Amino acid sequence: MKTKHISSSRRATPWSTANSEANKTELTGIQKLNSETNQANYYYKHPLQIDSNDAYILNNFILKHCKFCNSTYLQKDGFTKNGIQRYRCRECSKRYTLTKNSIFENHKIPISEWIEYLLSLFREQSFTSISKMNKNSYTTTNYWLKKVFLLIDDYQNNIILSNNIQIDETFYSVVKREIPIIKGKKQRGLSNSKICIGIACDDTHVYCSVEGTGKTSMRKTTDTFIDHIKPGATLIHDAEKSHNELVQLLNLTSIQYHSKDLKGLSDEDNPLNPINTRCSQLKRFLNSHSGFNRNELQNLLNLYSFIFNPPINPYEKIEILLNWAFEKPISLKYRELY
Repeated sequence: MKTKHISSSRRATPWSTANSEANKTELTGIQKLNSETNQANYYYKHPLQIDSNDAYILNNFILKHCKFCNSTYLQKDGFTKNGIQRYRCRECSKRYTLTKNSIFENHKIPISEWIEYLLSLFREQSFTSISKMNKNSYTTTNYWLKKVFLLIDDYQNNIILSNNIQIDETFYSVVKREIPIIKGKKQRGLSNSKICIGIACDDTHVYCSVEGTGKTSMRKTTDTFIDHIKPGATLIHDAEKSHNELVQLLNLTSIQYHSKDLKGLSDEDNPLNPINTRCSQLKRFLNSHSGFNRNELQNLLNLYSFIFNPPINPYEKIEILLNWAFEKPISLKYRELY
């Protein structure tokens, strides 16, 4: 049975709740101003679909294949009451709009609101902060995040790093209640209480993946990076032994630095500064969402990679995600999640 999630509306004030005792008496001027101002701000953030630019967004997207049979024999078939173009397939005779079989299927909140949501996400704001700023309940913010996770699930699959590549491992703790207790003490060091994340970068892109718990190994390193590093490239790394098999299998030119030789060097003099910077960047990103479910760590790594890889302009990233939203046959209903 799924847990029932209860999240308060950002629209309500003590004087706007239908069953509030305050509604049984006349409101004071300050109470009325508070309530009306909050309502106005709420509806500014959440316009009705008919008053939004959904129709403009959807009607300017060219649907190339049937949502059901993948046929290219489509014809326009009028509009919905909100002015959104409807299509009909001449092969399977199905009628639908662009949002059918997409993450926007049966959506009630305008698609344009996603722009503000995604901008907040790209700024590394916490999910709670995003929820408050956009006047959404936390459950809605989380629901949208799960949709983003679906869109970028395969994003890192085609990342191939080349030329001068740096790799390393960084670690993130499991939640405190899951840290194993042995002989009355919690484990320390690189134990099963630490999640190992493999991270690599070249001059433009970053790739990262969960390797497992505890210390890395040759098998973990190879499984993580072998499909994401171009054979024959140059690998710049520390003296971690687990990297050796990867070097051999991909015929990489290996440049190693021992950590003891790098102590005291400034960032500009440290040859491993690029990967160190990526590790710090990733930690900062994860810490901004520190309460996340550790089972969703790989989803967050995919999001981190998408945010910090080209294109850098956030509006270009939004264009990419919205195109994927209409092209990928992915949907997630609210009741399926909650």
